[in-house]
Order: sequence, then structure tokens, then C-alpha cells
Amino acid sequence: MKTWLESAAESLPLVIFLAYIQVADMAVRADWLVPYGLASAMGLATSLYLYRRKLIFNRLLLGINLYFFSGLLGLASNWDWLNQLYGQLGAVAMLGWILLTGIASGLASPHGFLGTLTPGYLSLPQNSLLLLVATGLATVTAACFMGNKWLGEWLPFIFLFSCRNLLWQLNNRTGKVLGD
Repeated sequence: MKTWLESAAESLPLVIFLAYIQVADMAVRADWLVPYGLASAMGLATSLYLYRRKLIFNRLLLGINLYFFSGLLGLASNWDWLNQLYGQLGAVAMLGWILLTGIASGLASPHGFLGTLTPGYLSLPQNSLLLLVATGLATVTAACFMGNKWLGEWLPFIFLFSCRNLLWQLNNRTGKVLGD
């Protein structure tokens, strides 16, 4: 079971990335290398730590880390089109990676998208499907309100993390959850 500190450390890549892009001038392509690099390095470090401890990853944060890795790969490979696309899509790109992670973990992982060991209030496939639907709704909302900081960026993530927490709490009352 993850400690509070381990769960907090898992979210550090996102915190580092968001803090950096808020204080730095991100107009130049090269400026993106630092936040993507820092977030990717922290994401890799926390992922290795969690893996070595045999803890289940928070699938939402895993998707966000994959977004950081792909952004860093795009910069390192001079794939300007990828970072231009990420710039145009904004939060939709990050939510897209979460959606892909949800599909993959829902299909391939015995713990599903939510990351539970045993079914609780809902079955493992039901948990995965509900969280996947919530991710889809958040992604569509972000796409519909691109350019609007509140409706296109903050609200979809607040909604998604709240849905995950609600599903986790429901499962935790009646089943065992690994990693949280």
C-alpha cells in the first residue's frame, strides 16, 4: 500500500511541469526542453521507485508521465510537429495520453484502469469503464473549450481526478486497493 508521501511523489512531475511553465517564458522551442526534461526525469525516478516496491501506478499520473516522455522525445528528435500539435491541443494532448493509458491498462492489466486488486462496490471492468468514460468526457470538454483556461484546462482535470477518487473510495470500502 502506498504511503501518503509516495502518492505525493508520484504527482511531482506534474507539479514541476506546471510550476515551470507558469514562471518561465515559453515562447521559444528550446524553453520547453527544461520542463519536459525535469518532469520526465522525475516521472522516471518515481516510476522506478514504485515499480521496485511493487506498487501499482496511478493510471492518470502514468498517462501524464507518458505525455511528458513523448514531449521530451519530440524535442530530442527535432519533431517540431509534435510539440506544435501539443501546443495547439493544450490540455487535450495530456488527456489524450491518459485516455490511451486507460484503454491499455483497462484491457491489459489485471488491475484495470483504476488499479484495484479485487473488485469492490463495482467490478474491475466496471471501474475501468466508468473511469474511461470520465476520461473521455474530460477530453471532449477540454477539446470543446480549448483556449478557455478554466473550462478547457482546469475543470476537466478536476472532474477526472474527482471521479477517480470517488471510484477509489467506493472500491476501498468493500475491496482492497493496491497502491493507494
